[in-house]
Amino acid sequence: MFTARKRISQVPRSFTSLMKKPQLYRELSKMASSTSDYQTLEKLKHDSEMCKQFMQNAKFVVLSDRRYLVEQNSSKRKCSLYISNFEELKNSDMSQSVLLTVKDNTAIYATSANNVGTFIENGMQLIEPRPALFMLSETDQGLATMGLNLLQWQLDNKYCSKCRDELVYHISGRSCRCNSCDLTYFPRYNPVVIMLVVCGDYCLLGRNRQFPSKMFSCLAGFIDVGERIEEAVVREVCEEVGISVDVSQVQYAKSDFWGGFRRNYSPELMLGCIATVSEMQQPEITEEIVEAKWFHKDEIRDALERSKVPGFQKGGEGLMVPPPFATAHKLADLWCNGSN
Repeated sequence: MFTARKRISQVPRSFTSLMKKPQLYRELSKMASSTSDYQTLEKLKHDSEMCKQFMQNAKFVVLSDRRYLVEQNSSKRKCSLYISNFEELKNSDMSQSVLLTVKDNTAIYATSANNVGTFIENGMQLIEPRPALFMLSETDQGLATMGLNLLQWQLDNKYCSKCRDELVYHISGRSCRCNSCDLTYFPRYNPVVIMLVVCGDYCLLGRNRQFPSKMFSCLAGFIDVGERIEEAVVREVCEEVGISVDVSQVQYAKSDFWGGFRRNYSPELMLGCIATVSEMQQPEITEEIVEAKWFHKDEIRDALERSKVPGFQKGGEGLMVPPPFATAHKLADLWCNGSN
C-alpha cells in the first residue's frame, strides 16, 4: 500500500506531462490493470454466476494424474504449459477444476482431465512436477504448482472434519462448505523459515542425509504455533547446528511458494531470512544436519554459476548449491550479488 501511494503522488497534473514520462505511465497502467484483476479474482471466488460466465472464455492449465500437459519449445530442455479452453476440454472428462488467477480480465483455471489422448496425439506431453521445475518458465511454474496443490487439496478434503458430512465445493474450487455445521473451509499451507547465516564474507550452509556429498543448502524448518519469524530462525539455527543468533540480527529477505511435488507432502510458504552473527562459531553435527561448513562469498558465487548449468547435480568439482528456482539459491544470490 505504501508503494502504491508513493507512485500515485508522483502522477503529473497534466496528461501531456504524463506522456512525457512513458515509464511512469506504463507502471501506472500496469498497476491499474493488476488492481482490476485482483478485484475480479476476489469476486469470482464468491460469485457462482459470475464464475460460470467467466469459465466459458477462460484459459485452462491441464493436469492429468498429477502431471502437467506441456508443449515442447525449440529447446529440448525447455517446455511451456499447454493452455487450453473450455470448448477444447468438453470431451476430456474434467473431473476437477479450480480458479487460479485473473490476467487481463481473463480467468485462468487448472483442471484435472482424465482423457488427454487427443492432446498427446497432437504432440503434447505429460511431465512430472519435479522435472518441470527445470523445464518451465517461472510464470508457468507458478501456475502449475498452484494448480497441482489446489486440486490435491480438493481430493484431500471431501468430508467435514467435525461431523464427517460431505463438503460442497464452490464452483471456483477455492472453498468448500459443510451445510450441517455451517463451516467453510479454505486452502492452507505451512509456513517455513529458511535462513542464510552470515558472518562478514562467509556464510554457513548445511547438508542433510538426502543430499549428494558436495551439495549444501540453507538451514530451514517449520514455524511453531505462536512463534514469530525471527524467533523461528533463532530456534532452528540452534537446533540444527548449535549456533547462537541474536533475534535482532534476523532480517526478512523474500518468500516463495514451495512443495506439493510428492504425494502426502503439504505445500509450504518459504520465508527467506538473512541471520547475521558476529563470529564464525563452530557448527555442531545433529540428527538433521550431517555436515555444516562456512563458505567464502567467492566460493558461493562460483557454485551459483555452476548450478545454472543443466545437469549440474550429476557431478563436477567444488561446492554444489540448489538450482536457481530454489529459495536457498535466491537467498545466496541476494547476499552475494544483491539480486532479487
